[in-house]
Amino acid sequence: MVRSLRKKIFIGYGIALALMIVVFVWALVHLLDLGEASDAILRENYKSILAAENMVYAIERQDSATLLLFLGYEEQGWKQFRENESLFFQWLARAKDNITIEGEERIVSTIEKEYSVYLHHISGLLPVSKSNLQKSAAFYHETILPSFISVRNACIRLREINQETMFKASERARRVAQRAIWSVVII
Repeated sequence: MVRSLRKKIFIGYGIALALMIVVFVWALVHLLDLGEASDAILRENYKSILAAENMVYAIERQDSATLLLFLGYEEQGWKQFRENESLFFQWLARAKDNITIEGEERIVSTIEKEYSVYLHHISGLLPVSKSNLQKSAAFYHETILPSFISVRNACIRLREINQETMFKASERARRVAQRAIWSVVII
């Protein structure tokens, strides 16, 4: 009878221990999966956010360069413009290589198209800027500025959809983690 009682206690503890090990392994596997999935999403979206931020920076510097051109600092203005044009294209290429969410490809395509229009308008700046300041100011205000704003807004939209996706991924991860915690507690 003593042996039978020991055997029952040992089996009871063994089952409890086995159950705890199963719960621990289950929780560990799911939490590791959650961490990897969240990390991948955040990393990919961060790349797109970085690209968008740098494109905004580059086009804003180009806008500053156009103002230098109006003020008569042509060499410095064109140098700054071309350097930032190169920078813009580098970040645009990174954004094109990192399309990961719905709608992102359309926005990147819009950025590329609108930037081409912007560059076309800038090429028309030189003849106008040589003629007179008033015509140059009107050309900038009516043609270049709206094109600049269009490109800048598209870049900002790219950043925003990636930030929204990161936020949603974070919320999903939080919910999955809560479910994992509750399931472990219940089990």
